[in-house]
Amino acid sequence: MTDKSSASGRKRPDFAIAKSERAPRRETLALLIVGIIALSGCVFSLTACTGLKIRRPANSYLIQGNEFFKRGEYDKAEKEYREALLSDAKNPTAMNNLGVILNEQGRYDEAITVLREATALDPKNSIAHYVLSEALAKKSRFDEAFQEARTATAMDSSEPRAFCALAEAALGKGDLNTAIEAYKSACQIDSTNDVTHHKLALVLGLAGRPEDQIKEEEEALEIEPENLDARIGLVQALNAAGKKADALSEFTSLEKEHPDNQEVAALKKLLNK
Repeated sequence: MTDKSSASGRKRPDFAIAKSERAPRRETLALLIVGIIALSGCVFSLTACTGLKIRRPANSYLIQGNEFFKRGEYDKAEKEYREALLSDAKNPTAMNNLGVILNEQGRYDEAITVLREATALDPKNSIAHYVLSEALAKKSRFDEAFQEARTATAMDSSEPRAFCALAEAALGKGDLNTAIEAYKSACQIDSTNDVTHHKLALVLGLAGRPEDQIKEEEEALEIEPENLDARIGLVQALNAAGKKADALSEFTSLEKEHPDNQEVAALKKLLNK
């Protein structure tokens, strides 16, 4: 409403007043404004009024935690996920993400406890199952790790990390055939991962299949020529296959490039036998 001057020349306030009411005095209006501000403060911060605190929704903490996780700031991500669980103690995503972070930090006992809870909250979460498998394997609990990885691969047959977890658990149990097949599955799903090709190569070597090991080490090096583990593995495989000249040739290049590497030095003793 537009301000209008009264007979006395004073302006009315710019809001409507019921006809049956008299306009409040300026002092009263000032007190009302102060009261409204104080009340707003109570709404937005119950801490000042009641000692309580309004928590943000769990999802807001999850979003921030995921951003920290992407940047590799695991301590900060962990804090956000724990805050999310304070907002919603049964939030399966927060529980899963906290377990993943703990596993990444090498806190395997804590990760196992949290991921057990995550799988209970959401039994169909394949991520929680295969990360739990990884943590269990780190604690040499291979039978449990094997079961969790089996569950994960049954739920999601397109996740290479689940098959890698199965391979690690199988290795711990001494089941080379299952480990080989699991790593092969992982390589088929993602053929561009040099590390997985190298791991498959190592297991093939353990199974007494040096020619197959050579093939996989070469696959790894085609993807990443600077993969030192694969280069060392290739020398070992060539030597095991009786290809001494090729092994020595590869070793000579390695020794020039990595003269102080202890694993490379150990190869020299192997080749001199």
